[in-house]
This record gives sequence, structure tokens and C-alpha cells, in this order.
Amino acid sequence: MGKVVYSKTFTKDDAMDLGAALIATADLYPLTFVTERDFFPLVVKYLRGRVPTLRAEARITAKGRIAFRLGGNNPTWLELAVQARAYADKNHPKLKMPGYQRNSLLASQNRAELRKLMTEPKGKTRFLLLVDLNGQYDLSGLEADYRDEANKNIGGKTVRIVYTSRRRTLNFCASG
Repeated sequence: MGKVVYSKTFTKDDAMDLGAALIATADLYPLTFVTERDFFPLVVKYLRGRVPTLRAEARITAKGRIAFRLGGNNPTWLELAVQARAYADKNHPKLKMPGYQRNSLLASQNRAELRKLMTEPKGKTRFLLLVDLNGQYDLSGLEADYRDEANKNIGGKTVRIVYTSRRRTLNFCASG
């Protein structure tokens, strides 16, 4: 067995691979991995295997915490948002399972995460990973929505938005 080689960087391809791995795991265990909170330990293990300098729930200079900090003096920041599946009982179609929220990947729903990523002065690489377990979003509308939201934050840093679903992947930058 060879020596384990860790990566010092986290790229957009790594973010897309992480999103695909989360979707594959959710497909294997559909009632276990539903919300962002359910995926959190899985993402920690996945990222610790790649980047040993991972800090989960890292405190930032602005108010609050960012979900994942990777690296040393010039860190990479990563936030996660999950659109859960819409499980419903056939006898009660309006009743939804716990954890399901409509449109949870829209910029208005992730405004706080986007603002934290844009205003943190340390680090040049910032990711917002959107994992869609339904695959229902119009990608051009989603991209425009995030760009409009980012333009409201004056003087913010650029954030790479990575959208992953079972059939489609999109990555784009949003800056203020």
C-alpha cells in the first residue's frame, strides 16, 4: 500500500465530485440523508480524507460561522445547501415529510450563507454547493437569481456556486 497523499487545494471539480457523492449516497439511503444536517457528518468525513486541515463550523470575522474551512492562511470556504426530496403519502398528498422545504436552493433562501462567504476577508476561494435531490430547478433562472442577489452585496468577494443534481451540473461565479 502506498503513502496517502493529501491535497492542499479544493477545486470546482472537487466540489462537483462531492455533490455527486452526496447524491449517490442519498439514493442508497433515501430516508436517512434528507436535509443539510443529515449530510453534515458525511461531508466532514469526505473532506477530511482530502484535506487534513479541515475545520467544520469555523468562526469568521463577520457574525456567524461558515460550515467548512479548508486550508491554512489562505483558506477555502465551503457552504452547503440541500434541496430534499418531496416524499408524500399517496393518501395525503399535501402532507410532506419533515425536512422538506420548497425552493430551498434559491438565492433568497441562502442569502445569509452567500453574504457570509462574500464578506469574509480571508481566503480567495469560496464555494456554495447546491445539492438538488429532486432535479427540479431551471438552471438559467437559478444562475440569474444568484447573480442578482450577489449584486446587492456591495464590495463582496466572488463566490463560485456549484449546482449538482442527478442529471445536471452547473457552476458559475457570483460577485458583488
